[in-house]
Amino acid sequence: MNSSFSVNTNDIIFVNVTSLGRQVMSVTLSGNNSVESLMGKLRSELADLDGLLTVNLRNSSQGTTAKRVMRMRKPGAGLLRAQMQGYAA
Repeated sequence: MNSSFSVNTNDIIFVNVTSLGRQVMSVTLSGNNSVESLMGKLRSELADLDGLLTVNLRNSSQGTTAKRVMRMRKPGAGLLRAQMQGYAA
């Protein structure tokens, strides 16, 4: 992530998440004290999605932006794929 992008507790963060060019989430967040806590919150909110997601962050309080790509996998998706291919018992 861009090293100049930071988050403080009072900052207002605009988040847009896309998957394959389609917007899957648009939300405004505040109250996070670090980029790590912000991304952890987003991961939990997006846990039901599968695939590559592009996360665009804009900190309106500091005037900075960042972009991050996350790969999400539904819990158990690997086992299901393996069973469908005949690899798992």
